Amino acid sequence: METGIDSKVAAVSIPEGVKSVYEEERAAKFLATLSKDGVPNVALIVSQLPGDEGTFIFGEFMMVKTLENLKSNPSVASVAITEKLEMAGYEGSVKYWTQSGPFVEKINSIPFFRYNAYAGIHNVAVVEVEKIAALPSKLTYLSLATDYASLLISKRLLSGQASDKAFPQPVKEKFNSIMTIKVIAVPGVDGKPAVFPAMSTRFAGHSRIVFKVADYNEEILNFPVPVPAAMNVLTLDLLTYQVKGELVAIKNIGGWKFGIVEVSELYSSMPPLCGERII
Repeated sequence: METGIDSKVAAVSIPEGVKSVYEEERAAKFLATLSKDGVPNVALIVSQLPGDEGTFIFGEFMMVKTLENLKSNPSVASVAITEKLEMAGYEGSVKYWTQSGPFVEKINSIPFFRYNAYAGIHNVAVVEVEKIAALPSKLTYLSLATDYASLLISKRLLSGQASDKAFPQPVKEKFNSIMTIKVIAVPGVDGKPAVFPAMSTRFAGHSRIVFKVADYNEEILNFPVPVPAAMNVLTLDLLTYQVKGELVAIKNIGGWKFGIVEVSELYSSMPPLCGERII
């Protein structure tokens, strides 16, 4: 059953630059949600597109925890990053789902769904945008390389203790690589999720991920720690994994700030183990 967006609420204007990032076919588009207990989840939802005035839409496809979370909390936060390191994001709430009409047709016009007979979308969420993320329009490769250098310099000082959690080396390599896209999601004090790019990350020890706090994610400094956290990594060959744990501290070393996440869970985000816990 569909319910319309309250017409008394003024729609948030979506800048053309934000729309263009989300309309980029090969952009990495992540969506964060919260469980009824406030545990964040962040998944790759490539079907996110601008809808009509003040809305985004996305299709129900291989969504496990995301769909479960939305049943108890309709709030979402999103971030999209292109191959050219252009960035955009928004926060909002799912107002209704629709099974027919122009939004369903728009999602099914995406090449992945249009040319795959088994991947047609039949259920589309309509999100009322409440806030446009304060992100730089583009990250330069020089700044990314500089952030990685600071991370490598400080890695020894940020290393964690030994843990009984043995994360697979291939997963560690994906979080350590400069050629992958990473994001981090945390719950806000308002009961809504927040998600930020975390491009420069390294495993430090067996179960600790350290990320560089940069201008594109410095808002995370406003969140009290410790706080539950989820991170997702996407590779160039479209492999994606999610880890969950706790953002335990923000450390200042040599004038650089680093977030420290102690991870305890690992999930596959790809078929045939989509949404299944590995560790």
